[in-house]
Amino acid sequence: MKRNKKEIVEDYKFIKEESIDSDKYDRQKRISGWDHKKISHSTVMIIGLGATGNEVVKNLVLIGIGKLILIDYDIVVHSNLNRCILFNINSAEKREYKVEIVKKVCEELNPEVEIITIKKNLNDIDKNIYQQSDVICSCLDNIEARLEANNYASYYNIPFIDSGIDQFFGSIQAVYSGVQDAACLQCGITDIDLDIMWRKFSCTGQEIESENGETIGKVGTIITTTSIIAGIQSQEVIKFILGLDYFKEHGKWDPQIGEPLIGKQLNYNGITNKFEIIKKYKNPNCWICSYKKK
Repeated sequence: MKRNKKEIVEDYKFIKEESIDSDKYDRQKRISGWDHKKISHSTVMIIGLGATGNEVVKNLVLIGIGKLILIDYDIVVHSNLNRCILFNINSAEKREYKVEIVKKVCEELNPEVEIITIKKNLNDIDKNIYQQSDVICSCLDNIEARLEANNYASYYNIPFIDSGIDQFFGSIQAVYSGVQDAACLQCGITDIDLDIMWRKFSCTGQEIESENGETIGKVGTIITTTSIIAGIQSQEVIKFILGLDYFKEHGKWDPQIGEPLIGKQLNYNGITNKFEIIKKYKNPNCWICSYKKK
């Protein structure tokens, strides 16, 4: 039926006054199963503000997470600048702390998000801070710190998402003690991992010399791999925030949101353009997730 001029004018007036572009969260609110109230009332801890941490923080700030707790004690250096979107040349020249720069930039990106910064080594933080988080993200470059975060997240029953980057390769694993028989990071630790842990294999800072005089080089990284892995890690955060209540009530994950990578590891190969998901088996003798709390 042909519309008259008056009807068209009325429609134009409505769109002009109540524009669908006036709400910055409008497009994500159109996603099936989306609950922005849960998003805006959630707290996410992000440990490590290097390349992956930059991307995850950026994603969650723009999505509108209510509060971010950022933990890092490193300073910005020039070698960060090719893959860290929230840093700039001035912050590297002044050797400013990563948490301070990230907080400043994020408050400009989205003033609605509360940013809490902790400029300490992970070992030195108040462990009660873990309990303030709905989800914990590990964007770390060494195994020791990963296990530290995994252990407290498991103890307090908080969803934990770990990521790793190496050249054109990356991986993501989710840990949640609320799922029976799901492995934690500690379950898969080998003697080789422990050896690497003590060497502090890192992508920034000084080259590390081993006992036999050989130099351990830095991890090769590129922003393309980082962006892919951080995007998936951010998506895992959303799955937990939007789907955890459904899981607790129904014993399964909301099909509109999807199941997190609990007890699984997603591996990305940027050379072959392939993703692979492998099952991580729970260690019945794991002193973290198999330990029966009193």
